[in-house]
Amino acid sequence: MQDVAREAIRTYVETTSRRELLDRVLDEELPRYAESLERLGQ
Repeated sequence: MQDVAREAIRTYVETTSRRELLDRVLDEELPRYAESLERLGQ
């Protein structure tokens, strides 16, 4: 039972950490390239 709980916690932490990292990168970098992305979309 402990192994199942550890694995569940490990998976949650890894997923949450990746999600937070992706959100932070998008928040910081997307505005930087917004004009270029807009031009590519036209």
